[in-house]
Amino acid sequence: MTPNKDEMLTPVTCALIWRFLAILLFATFWLLNDVGEAGILLLLFLITMVFMRGRINMPAWTTLIDQAACIIASFFWPGAWFALAIPFFETMLKGRPWFILLSLLFFFIESQMSLLFITILIAASFTGMAIYYWSKGIAVYKQEADQERRQRYELENFKRELLQANVQSAKVAEIMERNRISKSLHDHVGHELTGAILALQAFEQLWKEGDPQADSVFFKAKKRFSESSRHLRETVRHMKPVNIMGMERFKEISEQFNMCPVDVRVYGDTSRISAYLWGILEPCLKEALTNVARHTEATHITVTLDVSENIVRLSIFNDGVSQQTGRDGIGLRNLRQRAQAVGGSLSASFVKKGFQLVCVLPLDKDE
Repeated sequence: MTPNKDEMLTPVTCALIWRFLAILLFATFWLLNDVGEAGILLLLFLITMVFMRGRINMPAWTTLIDQAACIIASFFWPGAWFALAIPFFETMLKGRPWFILLSLLFFFIESQMSLLFITILIAASFTGMAIYYWSKGIAVYKQEADQERRQRYELENFKRELLQANVQSAKVAEIMERNRISKSLHDHVGHELTGAILALQAFEQLWKEGDPQADSVFFKAKKRFSESSRHLRETVRHMKPVNIMGMERFKEISEQFNMCPVDVRVYGDTSRISAYLWGILEPCLKEALTNVARHTEATHITVTLDVSENIVRLSIFNDGVSQQTGRDGIGLRNLRQRAQAVGGSLSASFVKKGFQLVCVLPLDKDE
């Protein structure tokens, strides 16, 4: 894939381009002035230092060596003062502006007050400082992005742990229910059936012998069959869970609220909502209804549950005027943390004609 313009233009790339142009301009200036050994030695030295800085992360104090070389060369060639633009740029690029004080001192002693020279030094220093702060900003951005990514991974891990805990709880509840049914069938139905079978066997033997007690034994067997049938019906009736969860419980909570009418509107397939999501949606509904009863005089409440392909959205609107100050209570803060833990969000705000609570939770496609 071809990198875009923003990926190619980085602080490192800009610094390399500036160094190349500075060396090229200084080499052109040296050729036009036809200087001898001092100029060529200074040019080769600066080229070497620029090449090393492009390959190695050299410390900031090495720019003092560049400045010293430019000052020494200026005694043999006054044009060497212009070469100070390169170490000035490198000094600002390292974020150490005080390292140019020695060169400035020599500059004022030699009274090099040319407007062009001052302009070049200021431009080089400003460019180096701009690239320095640019790189610092990118470093801060990367650090914040890494921290955000780390927090997102932690939330994903927490969500996965919640899912695993939900699966484990469901399995434990299923095993406990099976054990309860098995125990009930063994202790009651099994016992009565065994007694009835033994009574039938006794009846068969007595009936063959023409014993008058056969009728009494038959009625006892019949009674035991009736008792086993009754125990079986009771066991099946108690197989229904005591705590209802899901849309049935959602409507039950709304119907039990007697402060004002509650209109429940459902869109989509609610069977796609997992148990751990119902564990967040139901407390949201309870908290919203509780806040209506405590802090408003609402005349109507609209509860909308919308299940789409990727999210489930719960909206609870009431037309009352809240007596609260606008700060979220402990209940809303806890619900918001639970929603964020599974990758969702929760918001509560005053709208034009009342108050609205909105909870948005992601749906797992695997569910």
